[in-house]
Amino acid sequence: MLTDNSFQRTTGILAILAGLLALLSLVVGLAGVSYDFEVFSDTSSLVAAGSAAASFIRWSYWMNMLGNYLLLVPLALLLHQWLQSTSRSYSLLFTASGLLYLGLGAMGSAILAAAWPFLIEQYATAPAAQQSFLILAFQIVNAIAEEGLHGVLQNAAGAIWFLGMGTLLRPKRSGLGLFAVAIGIFLVLNTLGNIFAIEALSLVGLTANILLGPLWSIWIGLWLVQGKVQ
Repeated sequence: MLTDNSFQRTTGILAILAGLLALLSLVVGLAGVSYDFEVFSDTSSLVAAGSAAASFIRWSYWMNMLGNYLLLVPLALLLHQWLQSTSRSYSLLFTASGLLYLGLGAMGSAILAAAWPFLIEQYATAPAAQQSFLILAFQIVNAIAEEGLHGVLQNAAGAIWFLGMGTLLRPKRSGLGLFAVAIGIFLVLNTLGNIFAIEALSLVGLTANILLGPLWSIWIGLWLVQGKVQ
């Protein structure tokens, strides 16, 4: 593999940190709603979660932005450098999709980190006459960032990246490659569930990805730090 060893090691450390932050973001976000996962599927309950929950949710999405997206940019570039020896054109295509996935994901998380806590805090002190408006605003933000940006555009780009990258990676590292392909399949399910409004399908895809993605990131990070890339 023709790459700077220091960049490889730095990328591995960032990938491990990314996976840990992504998992921590789940714990912090759920802590804000007393670990009641169903609250996140009910906008009326979430917007009424209270000011204390808003702080947890804010930090959860900032960590999500870093852990699931921004800290993985070096990994996308490193994989492109490595896998282009297998197929230069496809590696470029998959990497472009990966960078789009990471960029859109970070953007959606940043929107939610800013908008959700603000609306939750406003709802907690607003008179009853204004609360219905705040619920509507919350639903609009959720539709744009969660269902549109995250749910469709980002997931579609991510599916191309993980499926393609996993296919190219499999002959070199079968376990990591197959794991990436599995993540890509669940991203497809999440995308289709959001497009066709099939909640069960999108929930399966989302749940699998928020758990499998960080584990894959930690795994490949450990591999890179140990210097086993050839």
